[in-house]
Amino acid sequence: QASALALALGRNRPRSWRGLMGVAPKLDEVSVLARRCTFNASDLKWAPEAEGEASSSSSVKVSLVKSSTGTTRLALGEEEVPLAEVRSFAHLGPCFVALHLAKLGHVGLSCNCPDSTKLFIEELGKRKADYERFEQYEQSSVQSYFQYYAKLGNQQNMLQDSVRTTTYRQAIVDNPDDFRGATVMDIGAGSGILSFFAAQTGASLVHAVEASSMAEVVRMLADSNNFPGATINVVNKPLESIGEEVPGKVDVLVSEPIGTFLFNERMIETYLVARDRFLKPGGKMFPNVGVLMIAPFSDAVLHSEQQNKNGFWKNNSFHGIDLTAAVHRCTKEHFRQPIVDYVNPAFLMSQPQRTRFDFTTISVESLHHIEIPFDFEIQQPCLVHGLAGWFDAVFEGSNTTVTLSTAPWSPGTHWYQIRFLLEVPLAVNAGQHIEGVLKMDANNLQSYYVKIHTKIKGTNISSDALCIDLKDPEYRFYTSPNSYCPPGTAGVYGQQTAAQPEQQQQQLYATQQVASMAYQCNNAAQQETQQYWGGWDQNGHTEACAQQQTVCGVADPSAQPQSQQATGYKHTRSRSATRRTR
Repeated sequence: QASALALALGRNRPRSWRGLMGVAPKLDEVSVLARRCTFNASDLKWAPEAEGEASSSSSVKVSLVKSSTGTTRLALGEEEVPLAEVRSFAHLGPCFVALHLAKLGHVGLSCNCPDSTKLFIEELGKRKADYERFEQYEQSSVQSYFQYYAKLGNQQNMLQDSVRTTTYRQAIVDNPDDFRGATVMDIGAGSGILSFFAAQTGASLVHAVEASSMAEVVRMLADSNNFPGATINVVNKPLESIGEEVPGKVDVLVSEPIGTFLFNERMIETYLVARDRFLKPGGKMFPNVGVLMIAPFSDAVLHSEQQNKNGFWKNNSFHGIDLTAAVHRCTKEHFRQPIVDYVNPAFLMSQPQRTRFDFTTISVESLHHIEIPFDFEIQQPCLVHGLAGWFDAVFEGSNTTVTLSTAPWSPGTHWYQIRFLLEVPLAVNAGQHIEGVLKMDANNLQSYYVKIHTKIKGTNISSDALCIDLKDPEYRFYTSPNSYCPPGTAGVYGQQTAAQPEQQQQQLYATQQVASMAYQCNNAAQQETQQYWGGWDQNGHTEACAQQQTVCGVADPSAQPQSQQATGYKHTRSRSATRRTR
C-alpha cells in the first residue's frame, strides 16, 4: 500500500516546471487555504485529519515563505517545513495536493480553490527544483559531468594541485576541535581525499557522497587504509536523492564545490542543499565563505590574439567560395569565450573589488542571478580590455582560519584566473573611474551566462559584453605561447617564470605603447572641447583597437601555413572538450 502511494506520487508529479528559471511571483502571493488530510492505508483513500491530530481541523493557510536567511520554507498554518524536507508532491485533483515530508510523512491538502491550488503547486515545483538540481539540467551535460569525474586521470589532476590539496588538508587538520568525534559529510567526494583527511583528524563517521562510479575507488582506498576509530560510509548517489543512507544530521560539511570564477558547474548549490538537509544547527562548513574578486586589466597581446582568430574566414576564394561573410560571427564567437589562464599582476589596472558569499546563510535561489556592481579608479593611462576574475575560499574553523587563494600573485592552481574580454576596449586616463555591473544568469548547462556593462564615469563612453558563456572557455595557458606563468609554475611550452623576462617585457612594452596612445588621444580630446568627450563613440574606439593591433605586432593567423592553422585549432578544441571547466 505504501508502495502504491509512492508510485502515485511519482506518476502524478507535475512536469511543467522542469528547467524553468524565469521570474517567479512573489512568495507572499503564493498561498492557498486547505484542510490537512491523512492517508488511510486500509481504505486506500485520503480523509480529513481527526480532531486532535492537528492543531485544528479547520482550513489553514498553506504558503511558501522566506526565512530570515533567505531560504524558502513551506508553511502549513503555524508550522514551517524546510523545502529541503519536501521529499515529493503530487497534484492528485483540481483541489487536492499530496505531500511527502521528511518528518511528518504523507500529508494531504484539500484546497478550496482550483486556480490557487494550481498556482501553488507550480510555484512549489519551481522552488523544489532547487533541491533536485540534476533533473532541471540538460541531461547530456549531466552525463558528461559524471563521466569526467569517474576518471582517475582527472582526479589525479586535482590531487596534484598542491595548493588545493595542502590547503584543504591544513584547514581540516589544523581545526581538530571541529572534527574530533564528529559526524562529517563530504559532498562530491571524488577520490575521497577530504573524507580521509577528516578521518585522520579524528572524525568518528564520515559520509563520502559521490554520485559517479569514482565511489568504487573511495571504497577501495578506505578499505586498504587504516583509519582507527573512524567509519567511512560511501554513498554512491547524487546528494539530492539521498534518503535513508544518511540518517540524522551531521556536525560538519566538507566539500570542494568550486569551479572557475567560483560558481561554474553550479556545485555550490548542491553544497547549500546539503546544508539545508543535513547540517545540524550551528554546524561547521569547510569552506564557509567564498570571496569573488574582479579587476580591470589591459593586455594588448591577448586582445589582438582573439581579434585575429577570424583570419581563416577572411579567405575570399576558398575552393572558389567567398567566406568573408562569416568573419563577423567568428569574431563574436571568440569574444563570447572567457579566457582561462594566469594573469600577469602588472596588467591589472586597479585594485580588485571583493564580493563575499557566506555559504552558511546564502540561499540556493540567490545564486540563480548574481549582480556585482563595480567602480574602479584606473591607475595609469591604458586601454581597458576587460575584467579579470579570481576567488578565495575561506575556512573559518574553531581553532584557526585558513584561506585558499587563486589570486594572480599567489602560487598557481588548476583554476588559474579568468578574463572576460570587451570587444571594444575603453581608453582611460589615470585617475578616471570606470563603473558598471557584471551579471551572471544560471543556465541548465550547469553554468552561467555572463554579461558586462561598463562605462567611463562622467561620460557616455561605454562598452558591453552581452553574452559570455562561462562553460565554453579558451584555456589559453595551453594554447598560447604568450601565456604568463606565475612564480614556480611550469608552462606547457617549457617556459618558467625565470625564463620569461623578454616575453613579459614585450607584452608590457606593447601595453605601455597602447596606454600612451590612449593618453594622447584623451588629452587631445580634453584640450579641444568638452563636447568631444560626448562624441567619442564606438568608432573612435574601433580606431584605437586597430592601432593597438599594429603596436602588438601579432601575426595574422591567416598568414600561417594551413597545416599550422588546422593543428592549432584541433589542439584548442581537444583541450576545451576534455579539460574540466573549473
